[in-house]
Amino acid sequence: MLTASRAAWFATAFAFAVPATVIMFRSEGTLTRETWVKALLFAASIAAVAAIVLGKGKP
Repeated sequence: MLTASRAAWFATAFAFAVPATVIMFRSEGTLTRETWVKALLFAASIAAVAAIVLGKGKP
């Protein structure tokens, strides 16, 4: 279930994960569309896990 806590954790984790994954996935210093897609998907998966683990849901 999506709660305000989980949404906040997702947004925070996503904001921190995107720059790190863009740097990690770029090849030879260039940013391509493929690089952005991979980075955004990977950052979203990291943020989803963080939101599930750290967010508070109903018991």
